[in-house]
Amino acid sequence: MRIGVDSGGTFTDIVIDSGEGVVLHKVPSTPDDPARAILEALHSLDPVEVVHGSTVATNALLERKLGRAAFITNRGFADLLDIGRQRRPEIYDLHPDPIPALIPSSDRFEISGRLGPGGVLIEDLDEEQLGRLADQISRDGFEAIAVGLLHSTESGSHEQRVRELLSDIGIPVIISSEVAAEPREWERFTTTTASAALSPVMGRYLERLAQGLSPAALKVMDSAGAAMPWQRLSRRAVRTILSGPAGGAVAAASRSGSSWAIAFDMGGTSTDVCLVGSGQGVARNRRSTIGGIPLSVPLLDVHTVGAGGGSLAWVDAGGALRVGPRSAGADPGPAAYCRGGTGATVTDAHVVLGRLPADLKLGGTLSLDKDAARRAVMELARRLNLTVEEAAVGIIEVVDAEMERALRRVSQQRGVDPRGMTLVCFGGAGGLHAVSLARSCGFSEVRLPAAAGVLSAVGMLEAPWAEELEQVLLQPLVSGTGGQFRSIEQQLAKKARANIDEAGGEGERAQLETTLRARHVGQSHDLEFVPGDSPEEDFRSLYQQRYGYRMPEREVEAVAIRVSATLPSAGMTAVPEERKGAPGSARVIVGTSAQERAIPRIDHGSIDGSEPLEGPALVISSTTTLWLPEGSRLKAEADGTLIIDPGAP
Repeated sequence: MRIGVDSGGTFTDIVIDSGEGVVLHKVPSTPDDPARAILEALHSLDPVEVVHGSTVATNALLERKLGRAAFITNRGFADLLDIGRQRRPEIYDLHPDPIPALIPSSDRFEISGRLGPGGVLIEDLDEEQLGRLADQISRDGFEAIAVGLLHSTESGSHEQRVRELLSDIGIPVIISSEVAAEPREWERFTTTTASAALSPVMGRYLERLAQGLSPAALKVMDSAGAAMPWQRLSRRAVRTILSGPAGGAVAAASRSGSSWAIAFDMGGTSTDVCLVGSGQGVARNRRSTIGGIPLSVPLLDVHTVGAGGGSLAWVDAGGALRVGPRSAGADPGPAAYCRGGTGATVTDAHVVLGRLPADLKLGGTLSLDKDAARRAVMELARRLNLTVEEAAVGIIEVVDAEMERALRRVSQQRGVDPRGMTLVCFGGAGGLHAVSLARSCGFSEVRLPAAAGVLSAVGMLEAPWAEELEQVLLQPLVSGTGGQFRSIEQQLAKKARANIDEAGGEGERAQLETTLRARHVGQSHDLEFVPGDSPEEDFRSLYQQRYGYRMPEREVEAVAIRVSATLPSAGMTAVPEERKGAPGSARVIVGTSAQERAIPRIDHGSIDGSEPLEGPALVISSTTTLWLPEGSRLKAEADGTLIIDPGAP
């Protein structure tokens, strides 16, 4: 028995693959202690492996609920965390509030010793000074140490020696040369401080979860779409920032058809979108900003907006209707849950419109109260001088506009035309919005897989185990020398396979992939690609494809090399079965006229694929609901995937 677990803001999704069938569960999350919902749901089961996607690191970073970490750097550079870069995100604000560093100045320490460009020794480390510093850190109750020294990506000798001298303290010592293959000091240091400050939080959480699930092996998703033993990530906590959304992106990539697609995951608190492609994997990014803190680690290029089923509707100072980013979450949840929530949410709007029938049991247990939903939306409608139905339609239109911007950000703003592409929708609320979003963005097809409401948990069980290692190069990329960095590649591959062996895997079975990051000399940003026989030409061709022109007069510089050793997942042993039942009807508000009419209501598993189903209609899946507007139609594939033609806007 293998179990995938995705902890969301409203529900915790569980997929149980016993080898004899697949069982799906959704249980209310426990935001105050995410492990509690998991342990309670699995207490009677006896799995051999649990693969978990967690939001613990993300929430800790956003809420600044972190462990106390010390930061050690070169003499004269302790304030670099505050100085940052000369950027003004709010260009018209004359007095912007600075984003505080994760480690305050009182917890930063400067040491003697200096390496120059290329790792050239300028000044030796003062080991006596480090001994005194170790005593001070030990006395002051720190939980982790971040070490960030200049030019350490070109030579990590000083950072490694600092770690050796501080190892007797008994707390994690995180060195920047192993956290981020990033020549820029500020981004490398902020990433290292994030990893150090998160390590105590994630370490305690994962250790408690592993003990509670024992003797099952616990694996955790990282932000790049790989699942690995929890011990590998407890001290690399920064790599779990996008742990939850990564599972959905992995599953969507294998269900996207033959071309590039957009993964659209709408849950209870937020919506995650990402560019994916069957056989091409998931779009990745090396740089992101979470809670104002730059992070420079490989992660899936997921864009998140605060728009979910539990997003609260409100009226701003100008009298305009707004939705999110505040959410009713799991407790108290939308008003329709009858658990104390009184604010109107997106879920309440769908209940009022009949697109979430009141007789549904969300997660198999949670009943819906249409009267409570109407009361919540009525309060908003009075302020807007609208009917309840008109206000509910307005809530849906406003949240759709927010999600449309997110979809365009990962497509058009990345130079990818969404017209003709596929939208793979999942998450508990994804099916209610996917078709209208496909129309507005120009997608030619929508795919709703079986078990769409828990697809991120399915992706946990399908994710490979990957160990990635990087090394900064900062060397000229010479034309026609594909083997230029072969010895470095072999060293990294050997170490990556050894890491798998050390954690209990079979490193020799791992598939290797090498990528280069390169740029024109003098540029500040780089492109990542798989090098062929002529890496320079590979880079120039990619640059032309991405930006539309070449610069043959500019030399090319190799920034870093990455080697990934990947063990494929065992995957799912069966396709999840969808609910079946006799067709019926539902009374739903159709269109923007706020007029109710009877439309077909059919269970997902009862669609046999012999004839297309035309909208308007409601399709009830085991973990989500699909709203099929007028003018759209769908057909079913053998694996339960619904293929939807959205029709004209």
